[in-house]
Amino acid sequence: MMVPNSLSLPDALRHLAVFPAWVRSSTTLHYTLGGIATLLLGLYLYLWPYRAWTLTFRNLRGPDPDHWFWGNIKYILKSDPIAPHVEWAKKYGPTYRYRLLGGTHRFLTTDPVALSYILSHADLFPKPEQTRQALTDLLGNGVLVAEGADHRRQRKALNPSFSPAAIRGMVPTFFDKAVELKEKLLTLIEDENETGELASPSPALETDKVEGGKKIDVLKWLGKTTLDVIGIAGFSYDFKALTEPNNELANAYNKMFTAGMEVGLFQILQFLVPFLRHIPNERKRSIENSTAVTRTVGKRLVEEKKKAVLASHAEGLEKGQDIGNDLLSILIKANMASDVKPEQRLTDEEVLAQITTFMLAGNETSSTALTWILYTLSQHPDVQTRLREEIMVVDDERPSLETLNSLPLLDAVMRETIRLCPPVPSTLRQATETSVIPLGTPVIGRDGKMIDSVTLAKGTMVFIPILAINESQEIWGSDAETFNPDRFINPDQALTAKYNQIPGVWGNLLSFLGGTRNCIGYRFALAEMKVILFVLMRTFEFSLLNSNPKIQKKSSIVMRPRIIGEEKLGFQMPLIVKPLSG
Repeated sequence: MMVPNSLSLPDALRHLAVFPAWVRSSTTLHYTLGGIATLLLGLYLYLWPYRAWTLTFRNLRGPDPDHWFWGNIKYILKSDPIAPHVEWAKKYGPTYRYRLLGGTHRFLTTDPVALSYILSHADLFPKPEQTRQALTDLLGNGVLVAEGADHRRQRKALNPSFSPAAIRGMVPTFFDKAVELKEKLLTLIEDENETGELASPSPALETDKVEGGKKIDVLKWLGKTTLDVIGIAGFSYDFKALTEPNNELANAYNKMFTAGMEVGLFQILQFLVPFLRHIPNERKRSIENSTAVTRTVGKRLVEEKKKAVLASHAEGLEKGQDIGNDLLSILIKANMASDVKPEQRLTDEEVLAQITTFMLAGNETSSTALTWILYTLSQHPDVQTRLREEIMVVDDERPSLETLNSLPLLDAVMRETIRLCPPVPSTLRQATETSVIPLGTPVIGRDGKMIDSVTLAKGTMVFIPILAINESQEIWGSDAETFNPDRFINPDQALTAKYNQIPGVWGNLLSFLGGTRNCIGYRFALAEMKVILFVLMRTFEFSLLNSNPKIQKKSSIVMRPRIIGEEKLGFQMPLIVKPLSG
């Protein structure tokens, strides 16, 4: 007997009646099947009618589920990142609910007042335990994963590593690697055979061949650059990714993050049904094997730095003493200072976890953001020309960070691109106790009445769609989904008050989050990206391929590009890169 895939549970139970007579006549089977049917019926009543009826925010409107079991998951997965959430917000308002697997309801809001409350109460709304466990497997219990008192202690220890003074000390490293990238691109354009690596994973079509220029996968080479940067600036380790194709640690990190950022139905099932995480599979084995390599090298780096500190400062280390400019050295200095209380110190495991955290947060996000910036500038050559003219006015090839920060269009281009293409397009929180969330913009309930606050019960999942907030027309105006960097140079005063309400740590955006869990390394990322853009804009012109391949945004931990029709080649962003004449 064939049972349709979309058969609901009540329909499935009715099919028991048509089982063969010998099955129905057997006492043992009769009671067994009756017990199973009762269990399934009870499960159905709990997961659907009961949970829907007891839902504290059941009066919120939202989309109907596409499937009785999968809810809206399949539609979300097949769409561009956050596209369904933007669509639903336009229909139901900035605060609504939708369904996931097994009838579970998820609360979503783009309301700045509600977001400010959620992000400013980090202990009430931490990352879900499933998310933390998945990140712990990948990164260890670093500052990105830790919650509560552990997070506050780690954050305090890390603050000196990301101070403005520390970032200024890393700018020379940013310039060194940006210049190395420039030379690499020039070599690839002249003759990629000299490098031993392909400029792009697929050869250029005849229509994409440009005299003096070349099709280059900028995602790949920006990734190598930011990997080198975080290696040196993070813990004085040169991956030499730009010059040497193979490095054990670089390969291990790449495999680990690639596997860890895969998102599909099985990964979602693992999130919703935790015991599935223990099922052996290729993804799990890849992460475990790569983690073994990164831990071995990381432990060696930590021990070497600790020994160097103890050898140089046998009588005790004070906070102001210099033992190195990299993030790890500054962390170890702060952690080993004689005036730090023992209970405030990080363990060796926690210090080790920061290395992997640096690698993900300081490499994947920066390279992805830079990739989207170059792509966007290729789509808007007029803005690219204006930006280049602004940069060319600077007569210093290695200007100070203060000079870079004074360039208004450079800052505006970065803000606008990171608004439209945030490297991390969403995040998830879970209520640890029942809370009442205030709404700045009331929404119409299912009963037709206005709702100005929402009660979330303990355990409620809260989805924060960063990209949807960054593209909200209610906040940014009718051109919210349009690239317009001038909105930051000549802001619309009527809208300024609205986007000033966004509780972001930078640029009235949630791209680096806000509240006590904002991105601790955002100053590092911004300085690194400005330096690299400064060097590239003075040397190259970036343009789209004439063949106009369709770029698809694909989100996992970060939102990266791939070419439709070339999915097997992995993530990539091919652009025409051409040196400036003269």
